[in-house]
Amino acid sequence: MALLPFAALAQDNKPDDIPMFKEGIVLQEGSLPPLIDLPEFPETDFSSDEFAAADAYGRGDYDQARTLAAAQSAEGDARAQFLFAVMLRKGQGGEVNPALAVRWFQKAAKSGEVHAWLSLAEMAFDNQGGLFAGDGRGYLIKAANKGSTEAKIVLAQVMMSGVGGPPDTEKAKTWYHSAIYDGSVMAKRLLGDVLYSQSKDEEALALYIAAAREGDARSAYQAGIILADPESTLHDESAARPLIEQAALDALPEAMTAWAIFAITQEPPRPAKAARWLRKAANADDGEGQYLYAIALAKGEGVLENREEAYEWAVRAVRHDPEDQERRALAVALGSALPGPVRGRIEEIAEQPLLVFSHTASP
Repeated sequence: MALLPFAALAQDNKPDDIPMFKEGIVLQEGSLPPLIDLPEFPETDFSSDEFAAADAYGRGDYDQARTLAAAQSAEGDARAQFLFAVMLRKGQGGEVNPALAVRWFQKAAKSGEVHAWLSLAEMAFDNQGGLFAGDGRGYLIKAANKGSTEAKIVLAQVMMSGVGGPPDTEKAKTWYHSAIYDGSVMAKRLLGDVLYSQSKDEEALALYIAAAREGDARSAYQAGIILADPESTLHDESAARPLIEQAALDALPEAMTAWAIFAITQEPPRPAKAARWLRKAANADDGEGQYLYAIALAKGEGVLENREEAYEWAVRAVRHDPEDQERRALAVALGSALPGPVRGRIEEIAEQPLLVFSHTASP
């Protein structure tokens, strides 16, 4: 079975370059790097006995919620102001009005609703309501200084990426450290990503392992890949195995593929175990898992030979990376051996989305 070396896996998991913000350029939708989800309306923070608008909002009665929130907003209730702004921004219970949403978010923020600063930052980065990307950092700093861990993490991300101003890696690290001090596991992983991208593998590994011990599957995978890389000075296969297994059992698709690689490369090899994990990875839509599972099916290694099913997975793998010559060659070879109608039918099947995959995987 052709396998992707752990050295290549490690290289593939270096964080991608993030587009930089340039002063004066309006960011278009979709141009942001991946940020964590910003809170919108923390319904669970409010009791329906004291805040009827929240109760109506939770029931999906947006007309009533908007009416009640507007009335309480005028009385200076920060919670109502925040909810009213959310509904104005989304067009719930009435027309969309981003500019007015900004005004009410600002009122809520000044009245002490920290989530409002986060919402203002999100609107700024989306260039909504008359705000611009350059405004976003200031709002995040206000929320971070009020103790918002989410704001600290997003602030670090935008400072790393250069969104809303010039990049500042050192300040980003400071905010990540502050979020880690708050107890954020995510911040450990994200700071680990920064250090790993700077080839500070030992420091990154320490953070990944710490986050993995707190149950973060992606951190476990990243730590395992570093340790499994035979070209790394930190190479320790025995330490890598339980970390990769942890991430695989937590159903991280690329970890399931890596765990299958361990199964086939151990002594003696366990092709059946490898095939089972590759099937899980393929169904979880991991492109490399689909490619390797197609090979297993084509050769009958650890699973019954099935060239038609192999072709389906090869086609799916190519769609993940059309430039990958090995994947394309496999798909062409498998497809050319099938009758035209059969090949067409399988290609139609491969166009269909995969079934929803469970968040847990059994060994």
